Amino acid sequence: MNFEVLKRSHLKRNILIAVLVVALISSLILNFTQAKYRVTESMPLIQGTINFSPSDLNLMAVYLNKNGETLSSDKVPHVGYTLNEEESICEVNGKDTGGKIVYEDGNLSFMNINYKGTKCSVYFDLIPDSEVPTINEMTARSLDEESITITVDATDNIGVFYYYYKLDDGEEIQSEDSTYTFDGLIKDQKYTISVRVEDAAGNSSSSKSNTVIAGYSASMYILTSVNPPTGQTTDWTGKTTYYYTGDPNNWIQFAGFYWRIIRINGDGSIRVIYQGRSAIASGPETQIDYSVFHNSANDNMYVGYMYQSGQLHGLQNSSSIKGILDRWYTNNIANKGYGEYVAGNAGFCGDRRTNSGSGTGTDWTYYQANIRIMENEKADLGCDNSDIYTTNESSTGNKALSQPIGLISADEALLGGLPWNINNDTYLYTGQNYWTMTPSYFGSIANVFFITDEGHIGHWFVNVSYGVRPVINIRSDVQLIGTGTTTDPYRLAE
Repeated sequence: MNFEVLKRSHLKRNILIAVLVVALISSLILNFTQAKYRVTESMPLIQGTINFSPSDLNLMAVYLNKNGETLSSDKVPHVGYTLNEEESICEVNGKDTGGKIVYEDGNLSFMNINYKGTKCSVYFDLIPDSEVPTINEMTARSLDEESITITVDATDNIGVFYYYYKLDDGEEIQSEDSTYTFDGLIKDQKYTISVRVEDAAGNSSSSKSNTVIAGYSASMYILTSVNPPTGQTTDWTGKTTYYYTGDPNNWIQFAGFYWRIIRINGDGSIRVIYQGRSAIASGPETQIDYSVFHNSANDNMYVGYMYQSGQLHGLQNSSSIKGILDRWYTNNIANKGYGEYVAGNAGFCGDRRTNSGSGTGTDWTYYQANIRIMENEKADLGCDNSDIYTTNESSTGNKALSQPIGLISADEALLGGLPWNINNDTYLYTGQNYWTMTPSYFGSIANVFFITDEGHIGHWFVNVSYGVRPVINIRSDVQLIGTGTTTDPYRLAE
């Protein structure tokens, strides 16, 4: 009996020892695993993966040597300084560890950090500079009812260090960003935005200012002016478009040229047609050139502003007239700094919807506009998405344009007061024959609509030379002044 009690006592002791051993081993494994993961953490300032914890490295101080004075900084300078490699050091307990500090493009990186508790102090020397920075362009736009966003394009021989933004007579706001937004503004209230820039050496540009109305849009400015559009319908966006008809005060001056406003598009952009270098109503100066629509005319594809053999809505090739418009836009809009004011999303309709026929090859085809305009004199601003010519940055349309430029459509001409019969009492009458971009029909020859020198809509062979009048869309958020008359046209606010 005594033997069995002793045996049970030994058994309990052995079980307890085994439990303790297992617990000890588990603890060691857990601690080893945790230590393993601690030692392999990476660090945002490090190039590559370094086997130490982020807490092992401390950027102790940043010093800027500026004009003989050493200043402490909370941030590494993004431009205007060079790294002083002799003074910059990484150490542990006062001993240099041999760590390497690299400064490129305004960013620091560290290499050869091998000791826990490494602390680095970094010194930068100002690059000598006496040249004053320049503000090339400053735009201030109200993109919603309660804010104004400023974008600055400034240059300096070494680099712009600070941007200073001011609202009315308020305090300047210092920023390293070339864009800034003032929020919490009052809708329809006018604000003066002022901007200047500095380089790292403290050289300051002159101030540039702009006056902006919170909640402003150019389309609303026109719609509430003394000479607003009088007609309205819907376009391919499904939204309301407001159009001018007859001979209104719809003059606008843009990029050194005079234009006439065709309509306010459904997206709020402003569609305009070229009128000339001065406010003339008629004559050959109202167009930029004469051109065939296409050199060839023996296939349906040649009714297209862009085309492709065997494809109703083909986009592989450009028409002859498109090449002329693209080159003109590049030379007179884009290269002269006006491209940022042009909307590429609004598009142009080259409506190739068919009424009969396939619209390919030599198949006899009537396009819908032929019946709509010639027989019914009814405008329709709807459009197949594949025939809405937009740029590749656009979220809609075919995204096929290299430049955001096109021609007026026959439907827009009809809304503007040009019927199938003669009427020269409209702003679209210039006493010249000029092309639209709307297909009419293909018999044995491709036909596209044009505006006649008598003042009505017609259609003719695409290989005949007529006038070229560019059409562009001006962004809704540009700042306009003026009333739309010949002596006070709408124009960009300075």
